[in-house]
Amino acid sequence: MVLALPAIVTGCVALVLQSLPIEGYQEFLSGLANGTVVSVLSLVQNATLGIISLIMLLTISYSYGREQGDGVLGGITPFVALAAYIAFAIQQDRMFTFEIFQSTWLFNAILVAVLASVLFIKLCGWMGQRWRTYTDGTELNGIIAAIFPAGAVILLFALLNVAMVNLFGVPNFQTLFSDWLAALFNGMGRGLISGLVFVFSLHFMWFFGVHGGNVLDGVAKGVFETGMDINVQQVLAGQVPTEIMTKTFLDTFVLFGGCGTLLALVIAILIHERRKNVLRLTRLAAVPVLFNINELMVFGLPVVLNPIYVVPFILTPLVLTAVSYLATVLGWVPVAAHGVRWTTPLFLSGYAATGSIAGSLLQLFNLAIGVLIYTPFVKLSQRRALRQAKRDVEALTNLVLEEESRGERVALFERPGRIGSMAKSLAADLEHLVRTKGVTLYYQPQVDTSGRMVGGEALLRWEHPVGGWIAPPLIIRLAEEGGFLSTLEDQVMEYTFRDTAKITSRHPVMISFNLTARQLDRPDIVERIERLQRKYSVPMEYMGLELTEQTALTSTPEMTERLTTLHDLGIQIIMDDFGMGHSSMMYLQDNRFDVVKLDGSLVRSLADNTRSQDIISSILYLAESLKFKVVAEFVETPEQRCTLERLGCDLYQGYLYSPAVPLEKFMGFLKNCDFEL
Repeated sequence: MVLALPAIVTGCVALVLQSLPIEGYQEFLSGLANGTVVSVLSLVQNATLGIISLIMLLTISYSYGREQGDGVLGGITPFVALAAYIAFAIQQDRMFTFEIFQSTWLFNAILVAVLASVLFIKLCGWMGQRWRTYTDGTELNGIIAAIFPAGAVILLFALLNVAMVNLFGVPNFQTLFSDWLAALFNGMGRGLISGLVFVFSLHFMWFFGVHGGNVLDGVAKGVFETGMDINVQQVLAGQVPTEIMTKTFLDTFVLFGGCGTLLALVIAILIHERRKNVLRLTRLAAVPVLFNINELMVFGLPVVLNPIYVVPFILTPLVLTAVSYLATVLGWVPVAAHGVRWTTPLFLSGYAATGSIAGSLLQLFNLAIGVLIYTPFVKLSQRRALRQAKRDVEALTNLVLEEESRGERVALFERPGRIGSMAKSLAADLEHLVRTKGVTLYYQPQVDTSGRMVGGEALLRWEHPVGGWIAPPLIIRLAEEGGFLSTLEDQVMEYTFRDTAKITSRHPVMISFNLTARQLDRPDIVERIERLQRKYSVPMEYMGLELTEQTALTSTPEMTERLTTLHDLGIQIIMDDFGMGHSSMMYLQDNRFDVVKLDGSLVRSLADNTRSQDIISSILYLAESLKFKVVAEFVETPEQRCTLERLGCDLYQGYLYSPAVPLEKFMGFLKNCDFEL
């Protein structure tokens, strides 16, 4: 349904501009360009909300086809669903009409879109393997394999159309239900019970995508508008109006914000919601909702077919109907006896309908009740979304790590389903973070055998408000696919220099940061680093550049020359994740590295793997003879630290001392300098 949002928003804006209940505005609009503006707005509304059933049909079927089928089936599915819907909806004795694409047919459109799409994809999978032909071009194979399933689905819905007409005399389920309800209400009158049944029926249909207002239009006019006509006649005759349950009563005290009393939902979301995408949508929908136009919330959030909101969506109007009826019966609020346009905003409509401020106060009371009812469900929706988001982020992270371990790369944005959608959403939020310079660096201390802090490593950290902490490898992939990795890398480098200036003003320790092959390949990298050094006045000997083995392996002669220049400027060069690989040994031969950091897998396996101990001993022997320092990362237990110390390693980094922490906490460590274990 999200794909339908552009059309829905456009239609809502056009409808609001046409329907503002301000007499002066309406006169101005009618006279603007001799009524041309009104005509244009009407055309826009008809081209969007006027064919909402067609829009929902195509977007639902396209989304399902794209998620469940391959590229070819994803493109064919909407056309199969459209043909099936026309075969189901068009009356046998009439020509094709666009009426079947209007909101009155919305339930039928959603139902057919789902069923036709599922059947088509399933049939393609089942029959396609049996009657597959092989020709040049995989797309043509897929198209040929889809011919029979498409025909079968369209034929099935055509037969269903004929069966409906022959059995019930109506062409669709919605008409059958509407006729039954009209007969029911004609025998119930206009009391509280009939009002509650009407409100329940209205919202029950809306929840399943049926435009309840259109389906029950005959009931609203024949039963409840008649009561309003009686009130008007009584007022004109100087009598006290007696009909409480009228259409104006429901519009004024129950349906403010449209069906479901969605103004209450909007306020509950604005108060309690944390998800940025939901807040953006709600803020966008807030203005139309003030004028009781809520399609953007109904289909955009969505409320339709959302199991979390089924209870408050139906319960809130029922409670407000009973409360408002009781308040009127007790005489606290006058009977609504004055006609009010359905787009009149809250409080104005209450005063206009009753001629008393009591009407507005009742609306305020009802709004508070509505917000209270919706609030726990807003929180439930948020908790559920947060749990799902964390699962999606975890799946994305595992995917990236698995690909890196296999040396493969698959475009995250092109992944189908929730994974691809989450990748795009995270990338958009990350780009906003980078654009607003909100990137955060944490610092992990490096400690010697005495517990004295001798340095630290700058690490990129991002706590997403929905997905939680995002792993750095995933951050890099998102920025790379989003096309803003260079900007992110520049910010990380600058913030490291900025923070190092603060750190070294308190205590002279080296702070290192990761330099990627992509950055080292930039011709101006040396000039950039020199410019940052001058800007923040950081002595170069307090800066360290960490290179992974992969960066070293892919370096060109130009990159090697830049690295040598940086080393000559006084920056310490560090090899990260150092093991016993061929490239590691070759780069030690050049003796360009001041520090090497042991591969984490070696440190983790110290306790039960004597080979890891032998490898570390060999590296430490090389370190002594080639004059470089060794730092052990991922030191998490006292046993690991003791073993490393016994082997001759005297510099440690890991959770045994501290995880990566914000700059302020890292600066606090500098005051003590020592870590007590």
